[in-house]
Amino acid sequence: ETSSREFSSDASASAFDASDAMQRPPAEETALVAPGEAASAAVAVLAKGVVLKARAHPKLSLTWIAGLLITLLATGLRVSPEVAASYERDMAAADMSEPIARAARRLEDLERRHYYSKGWFTCNAECARNRDRASEARRHLGELQRVEQAQMAEVKRTVGVFSEYGVAETRERFWRSFAGGQSFAKRQSMWDALFITLGAARRDESTVAIVLRWLAQLLLNFTVGLVGALFVFAFNLWSVVFSYKPHVLTGVAFAVVALVAAASMVATYLFLMYFAAASGVAAVAAAAHAQARIEDSTGGRARSRVQYQQDPGGPASSSSRPPPGYRPHSH
Repeated sequence: ETSSREFSSDASASAFDASDAMQRPPAEETALVAPGEAASAAVAVLAKGVVLKARAHPKLSLTWIAGLLITLLATGLRVSPEVAASYERDMAAADMSEPIARAARRLEDLERRHYYSKGWFTCNAECARNRDRASEARRHLGELQRVEQAQMAEVKRTVGVFSEYGVAETRERFWRSFAGGQSFAKRQSMWDALFITLGAARRDESTVAIVLRWLAQLLLNFTVGLVGALFVFAFNLWSVVFSYKPHVLTGVAFAVVALVAAASMVATYLFLMYFAAASGVAAVAAAAHAQARIEDSTGGRARSRVQYQQDPGGPASSSSRPPPGYRPHSH
């Protein structure tokens, strides 16, 4: 009798496996897509949205592409070897870095003497002499700098602001400002990571929440830093343009082109950061959702099988069993 019961249970389980295999859909259909395919689909959706936005604003997109190409490829108008040799020679003659450095050291020394000779609210005769000497040294330093700038402006005028020298100087100013914005964002992100971690320890946050908060703060820091760097470059650009003494229209045209190129580069850098962050979050979320559907489907079938094995006769056998506490009556 025991062996017959075991055979009946095994036969019921085998029948359930066969019916379950015939009725249930494949795992991929249950989860709609596999985790890897879900991640790829999320990235593809974001990329398609970007392309549609670019097509909806063709003028803005063309301006961005043109500015990016200028930033990466433009080198300026090449001058002849004779003009280049004359430019290098005249710039070396106009260089007054050594006298300016000596004047700056003398001014620093006189300002130090004036600082240590003055009182809290008073200034005696020695303090007044040191103050006058420091003022005279400051005027002398300013005069040397103005003379150097005027001489160099005359030399730069011979090549023009659109020359390779003007473009190289403008490019150097931009990348210096860009590096400053990156340094600001990195420092702020480092401190934010420290404070977010300490705050999360008190609030008992999950690792995913900490990473997402830090990622959002990282994007904000780079946005503020690079946009600020763009404004700094725009402020310094005019000094570069004026140093070549161009025609008004030429100077304005060069400044507009340089600002468009700089803005395109900053926008591209920020776009890549935001796209990478959004794609990563969307891909991880889609993959996690797909994996959860697969696990739920597999777990549901396992629970059904366990329940069927515990009650191989099904609902009919359960209903045919006597209730607990039933005692047969004899006549």
